[in-house]
Amino acid sequence: MTSKTNNRILLALLLAGASASAWAQSGPQLTTLYTFSDPGPSTGFGPDYGLTVGKGGVLYGATVAGGRSNDGVVFALTPPKSPGDAWSEQALHSFSPSAGDVPDAPLVLGANGVLYGCTGGKKNYGGRVNNGVVYSLTPPSASGQPWQYKILYNFGPPVDEGPDSIALGSDGSIYGFNQSGGTNFTGSLFSLTPPASSGGSWTETTLYSFPADGNEGFPSNLVMRAGVLYGTGFAAKPRNAGIVFSLTPPSSAGGVWTQTTLAETQYPADGLAIGSSGALYGTITSGGPATNGCEGSGGCGTVFSLTPPASPGGAWTEETIYSFTGGTDGFFPMPGLLAGAGDVLYGATDLGGPNGYGTLFSLTPPASPGGSWTYTLLYSFSNVGDGSYPDGVVFGPGGFLYGTTDGDGETTFGTVFALRL
Repeated sequence: MTSKTNNRILLALLLAGASASAWAQSGPQLTTLYTFSDPGPSTGFGPDYGLTVGKGGVLYGATVAGGRSNDGVVFALTPPKSPGDAWSEQALHSFSPSAGDVPDAPLVLGANGVLYGCTGGKKNYGGRVNNGVVYSLTPPSASGQPWQYKILYNFGPPVDEGPDSIALGSDGSIYGFNQSGGTNFTGSLFSLTPPASSGGSWTETTLYSFPADGNEGFPSNLVMRAGVLYGTGFAAKPRNAGIVFSLTPPSSAGGVWTQTTLAETQYPADGLAIGSSGALYGTITSGGPATNGCEGSGGCGTVFSLTPPASPGGAWTEETIYSFTGGTDGFFPMPGLLAGAGDVLYGATDLGGPNGYGTLFSLTPPASPGGSWTYTLLYSFSNVGDGSYPDGVVFGPGGFLYGTTDGDGETTFGTVFALRL
């Protein structure tokens, strides 16, 4: 959710504005880069859905509250020019019901620094007919000018509702899931094709509609590899469970996308990451043992892997690689799992840990097939200057992990942090 050379450490010192003595300590070290305060009309609070790293180490993210209409903002966090100076936060756009309402997915960075996002998957819909939007934010051509917010597509009935997550294709098209859209209202895969000329409209196409028989649907957590899309969903039959599926594009233009269920999980999965060999990794917030305060929730959460078959058409192999206990290892793993070098996994738990306010952890693959993955507690949040309830993590400048915490709404309204491994 990576060992560093001295040069990387010095670069991160410049970006984080931390003292050399603080970073020189042994073991993972966390620095709070920015703390969201009780907001005014131009600032947000409650950062959610993690971070996106842009040119120059600028961090982009979204909040679920604050801003002019209290519907959240997209923000940029810029590193200081000199060590010891503060990072600077800028609200790039304030949401309102007519302009998308609450942001609801990680931002995607495109060409020329353009940011893409969507609203409407799990929170309020917003947009022209309150069914959600896909939007872009274009950086200004001159310093000090505002970013340009544009709604690329307003979703509407009868078949489009609730865009949940998006990915950017190599041709500039945007792919995404509608959680309750499609011809059967059980979810769909859509594409948005950019206009052929400046000023034109983006074209929406429903590429796949999930069936109406209750066997699978309500897609979420879109990731892409080599043109194939992967996601998670819900299967009502034969038992209430989660699924992990793939959607493969047709071999020729105009053909049919092929949906394949790769695995069934105990509960719907919350996020996916793709490893170097094509393996899929994901988290399940509920699942595994129900101990140490997790009783009644369905379990403390698990991390699983899905290994592709050795030959085309074979079955994927599912394995639970770690089950949280609700003790010092934390519980309720968050979406935003990150696969690093050697498929070492990094992530966050929403709660638990030695201090009780969530953790950052890593999972290292076994040295030989069939062995156990190694869990390492990287950091335990205390809600004393460092925030609480972390989301997923990303790699950023210096190879450090960067992420956000939601905050408890009393002592903190969320933070952005960097973790030196």
